[in-house]
Formats: sequence, C-alpha cells, structure tokens
Amino acid sequence: MTDQTTPPWDQGQGQLAHDQQAYGQQAYDQQAHDQQAYGQPAHGQHATGQQTYGQAPYGQPPYGQPVHGQPAYGQPPYDQALHPQPGYAMQPPAPTKPALLPAALPMSGRPFAMAFQPLERRVGRWFLAWAIALGFFFVGQLISIALMLPGIGTFLETIDLSNPPTDQTQLGLDFIEAVVGTPLGMAAVNMAWAVMIPGAIVAMAAFGKHAAGFAMSVAGAWRWSVVARSAIVIVPIFAIYIGLSLWMDPAIQWQWNPNWGLVIAVLLTTPLQSAGEEFTFRGLLPQLMGGWRVHRYVPALVMLPPVALVILLQPATWPLSLLALAAAAVGPWVLTGRFGNAVWTGVATGLLFGAMHAHPSFAATLQLALVGFTCSMLTYRTGGLEAASVLHASNNVFIMVPLALTGVSAFSSSQPVAGEDWLSTAITAAALGLAYLAVHLTMRRVQRFTRGSAAADMLEPQPQVQQPPQPMAAAPTH
Repeated sequence: MTDQTTPPWDQGQGQLAHDQQAYGQQAYDQQAHDQQAYGQPAHGQHATGQQTYGQAPYGQPPYGQPVHGQPAYGQPPYDQALHPQPGYAMQPPAPTKPALLPAALPMSGRPFAMAFQPLERRVGRWFLAWAIALGFFFVGQLISIALMLPGIGTFLETIDLSNPPTDQTQLGLDFIEAVVGTPLGMAAVNMAWAVMIPGAIVAMAAFGKHAAGFAMSVAGAWRWSVVARSAIVIVPIFAIYIGLSLWMDPAIQWQWNPNWGLVIAVLLTTPLQSAGEEFTFRGLLPQLMGGWRVHRYVPALVMLPPVALVILLQPATWPLSLLALAAAAVGPWVLTGRFGNAVWTGVATGLLFGAMHAHPSFAATLQLALVGFTCSMLTYRTGGLEAASVLHASNNVFIMVPLALTGVSAFSSSQPVAGEDWLSTAITAAALGLAYLAVHLTMRRVQRFTRGSAAADMLEPQPQVQQPPQPMAAAPTH
C-alpha cells in the first residue's frame, strides 16, 4: 500500500536516498572498523603515541614548563641559590627601566679599584658617596675629641696662668703626652679612623643594591678565609722585621715598665684603626678615582684638596705631596688597563698616605708611602682589602705593643714610628717585598676580578657597526 502523503513520483527518490544513506553509513563504519583492526586511527582520532596539536609529547612537560629536574628558564641550576658553585656566575636579568640600569654592578673582569666602573653613568651617586664618606669622617673626629676631653682637662689643670710657659715646643709635647699619650687618648685616635669602616661601606652602598659588599672585595663580601691565609704568611715576616728595626734603634730605652692600659687599647683598637685607614686609602679613594673612563681629570681634582692641606700642615714633605697629585693627574692617561690602574692609584694614595702622617723626615715619610703602595698592590693581587688590613695591623701592633711595654705611647713618644735613616728604608722595602711575594705565591687561586652581571655589562659602550652604503637603484628606462 502506498503512503497517502507521499506522491507516487517521489516514492522512488525517497527509497533511493534511504539506500544511499544506509550504504554510506555502512561503508564509514566498515572503514573505521578496518582501520582500528589494522592499528590505524579512525577519522578524527590520533595514532597511538602521537600527541594532539598544542600538546607536548608523551612524557614531556607542557610547553613553557621546565623538564623534571631542570631549572626554569633564566633561573640558576637546582640548589645553586642556596649553595653557589664557584664556577657558576649568577646572571640577574637586566632591568627593564633605564633609570635602574646605573645601579646594576659590577661589570665583568674588573679589579677592586675599578669595581664601580663606569662612574660617568653614576655621577649623582658619586657625589652622594662623597657626602656620606665626609659625614662619617667628621663624626669620627667628634668621637675622637669627645674621648680626648678628660686628657684636655688634665692638661689645662697643669698650666699656671700666672706664669705661662714660653717654650712652645715643650708645651706641644706636654699637650700630646697628656691628651693622646694615655690609653683613652690612644683609643680616641684609633676610633677616629675605625669609624671609616662603616663609613666607606655605607658610602659605596649609595651606588645601588649589593654595592656595599664591593667596598670590601670583588666577591662582594668580607672574606675571613683570606684574612687567615694572609696572617699566616705576613705576621711572622713583620714580627721579625719590626723586632729587628726596634733593636737597631739606639734611641729606644728598653725597660720593663708596662702600661697595661695602653697594651689593651692597642690590641683592641689598633686593628680597627688599621682597617679603617685601608677602607679609606685603599678602598674609598681608589674606587672613587679609578672608576672614571672618559673624564680622567677627575682624580686630580679629588687629590688636590688633601694634598694642599698636607703641604700646609707639613711643608717638609711637599715633594711627596706633589708627586701624589702628579700621579693622580697623569696616571689615568698614561697607565691604562687593569694593572696600570692599580699602579697609579697605588702611587697616588700611597704618597698621600705617607704625607698625611705629617712626619718631618723625608726618609720616614717615604717608608710610610711604601707601606701604602704595597697595601694597594696587595689589594689588586687579592681582589680585596683583607690582606692589606692584615699587613697594616701587623705593622702598627708590632710597633705599639713593645713601646707600651716600656710605658710609652707611640703617639706621644718623640721616637718616630719609622726610622729616619736610609738603612731603615731599605729594610722596610725588603720586608714589604717579601710579604707581597709570600701572599702572591700562597694565594694563586683567590678571586681577583669581579664576576659581572648581565645588567651591568649593558653599561659597556658597544662599538657602532657601520652599515655598508646601499647601492642606488637605477632609474627605469622607457
């Protein structure tokens, strides 16, 4: 029976469509069954072991994620942050803001005196560092004066105003004896320089994050291992050297009259005083002078005020003071490179160091300048102030303790700390050279130069690559 709703002429076409649909579905199902039977993926499916689009292969992490056991992109290897390996240099990312770029330091492969290069990109921070350092210096002077007040009061009580003394030289010696010849006076003089340890660190901290550590060494921290290794070789040499120098000096009256207050003051405060002078003369000054690359006249301007002051206070040593100024003015132009920078900064600060002791003897001032220059070269060789501080402290302690055991303060004694003859100068030079050689041979693997960051290295001027001129296109012809 025919469907009443379907016209007769359409019934044949409907049957044909029904047969085609059934045949196509059967063929599709048969193809899918055959493909699955032979290990082939069905339509819209993926073969076994094959990843879909946008997914990682089997056993691999999703895209953008680190492989199991491997650090994320831009991060140090596993456990490197907690236990850094000596051969791996941490590479912080470069700052995105240009204003933060001058605070990134240090650049790669710089010695201690050049750790803050280039200062041309840090002029504002350079002035701020000077302001902080000068502030700490004046605070140290105020602390020293405060500790000297009892001695000043004692001295004033000894003066008879009805019969004032006429010998100005003797009056000055009595003042020194009463004020700085006591244990409190010894501590006062030493603490004036000890203040410059935090002074130099805080001043250099003005250059940015982690900058304070580079005021101590190229490793960015104070290295006690270098202190211990330096003491092992330097202390015996200076014990023999100072002992021989004192034994050869006929002016010293050896007597057992110990001033234990002076001995304690020397042992407690003299190492701090020595380190404070090293932070100033081998740290602060060379770093604020040696970091200029283009404006090489700045070191001479820095040295001019202290040299003028020393010449005014002690005219007898004016040749050495002028040599210090000449080294700061000529050195940056003549002695270039890492070693050249260490030489001219060492000569300039060493001569200034000797002249600022205001010693009337030229030979004695030269010996003090040699001590300063050797400390500068030790700083360059070891990459920090540790070995120089050990040498300076050994020199001062081995001089002051024997004098304190005779009841005399090194600051009040008329006997100079350094010998005034040229034989003493030769012995001093030999001892200093031997100490440097001992440190050089025993610390071959100590870090000498900075391990820079990627951000700081962006401050290095890059050479401009000139592109070859492009040939002009020929005019079309018609």
